[in-house]
Parts: sequence; structure tokens; C-alpha cells
Amino acid sequence: MHRSPRLLGAGVHTAAPGKDYPLHAHTSWELVYYVRGRITCPVGDETYDATPGTVLLTPPNTWHAEQSRTGYANRFLQVDAAGNHPWPKRCYDDADHTLRRVFDALVRESAPPADPAGSEELRAILLSELDLRLRRAATPPPTPAEQLVAQAEQLFEERFAAGPRVADIAVDLGISPSGLRAAFARVRGTSPQAALQAVRLRHALAHIRNSTLPLQAIAELTGYHSVSHLSRQVKAATGTSPGALRTTEPRP
Repeated sequence: MHRSPRLLGAGVHTAAPGKDYPLHAHTSWELVYYVRGRITCPVGDETYDATPGTVLLTPPNTWHAEQSRTGYANRFLQVDAAGNHPWPKRCYDDADHTLRRVFDALVRESAPPADPAGSEELRAILLSELDLRLRRAATPPPTPAEQLVAQAEQLFEERFAAGPRVADIAVDLGISPSGLRAAFARVRGTSPQAALQAVRLRHALAHIRNSTLPLQAIAELTGYHSVSHLSRQVKAATGTSPGALRTTEPRP
């Protein structure tokens, strides 16, 4: 029976291209979620390539480093747990960014100086969820197509408001548009254009339901060409108009 993990600290780290993090070790586990960039990470006797959505889990007293290839950003947690706790050395987030959500929430709840009522209890609940998900995630590494799709989805999340073209995303990933379409068809059973549209629509619906922003402003914030374009997409997805979805008061 393994003892329950205990959160010791959490934070955010960013680095410019070529700005490496030197070899170091901790007396606790270090859990790192990579949000942006491409990084080579020596961990003990292994070396891993990390891209957005990669999670690396380093046991206590294990030497590790980060070699920045493009500049990068991560979320890190210091966790007290047994050295043989049943976590994988590496895992990957899912299409819903479930692990990133938990990492981000733990970083927020650990940020000084405020410590609102219930923060300690919430941190314990979030860490328990993360523990379960990481133990479940001890699966084989993703295929090249799965990695490519995950990277494209990360770029969709970062750039949807600017109305990017799928062809431009493909160029940034070093692949042809047809290659990107083939990867999405194989991994997600859909097209990259449909995946990008789903990201825009999700953000647009959140604004429509939870704010009083004018529809023109929402269209501009979510990469739609016009209010009529936004309205058509919302009606096609929900069966009703944006106006019918609006609440009288924005939710907190």
C-alpha cells in the first residue's frame, strides 16, 4: 500500500531558446507538464524529448536537466511520495487537456500570498485526482501521428482567436497540409479544420453563455469572420441562435 502523495510546492518555469536548466536532483518527486516548446530532458539513465502535453515524472534523488531547443514553458510540482510510487516516467495529456487542467489548478491554488478558505482541501483533492490519472496513464508512448495531432491541437488552442489557416499550422509543424489531414483522420477520425472549428466554437459558446459581450466582440475574440458566421456555426452546433443561449447575468 503506497502512502498518499503530498504537495510540497508548485510553480511555472519559462526559458528562452538555448537557455538550459542544469543537472539537479530533489529529495522529492518532480512532476513537470510541458506547455510550450521542444526540450530534450536527460533523466537518470534515460533521455526524453518533450513537446506540449508531455509529462515527465522524476523520482527523488534522480539527476535530471532540461536542454532548451526552441524556448519552452512548463508547470512543475514538487511532491512527497514514496520513491517506488507507481507512476510512469513519462506520459502524455489527452485531447481534453485533462492533465494540464489539474496542473494549472494546483499551481493557482499554491500561488502566494493568498490562501483562500478551503485551498488546502482543494489541493489535496486535485493531487488525488492527478495521482489516479498518472497511475492510469502508464501506457506506451504515442505514435508519431498522435504526437503530431497533439502538437497541432496545442497550436489551435494558442492561436484560434487569430483565425489561423490549417495550412499555416501544418507549415509550422514541418508537415504538408495533406499529411496533417491524414494524421487527424487516423488519430481523431476527423479533419484538422473540424478540430480547429471545435476549439473556436467551444470558446465562443463560453463567452455567449457566461458574458454580456456583444456578439461582434465575441466573433473577433474567437476568430470568426463576422457575427453572421458565428451565428451560423452556433446554430448548426446547438440548433438555436446565440441570442437564445444568452443568460441575463454573466456567471462568475
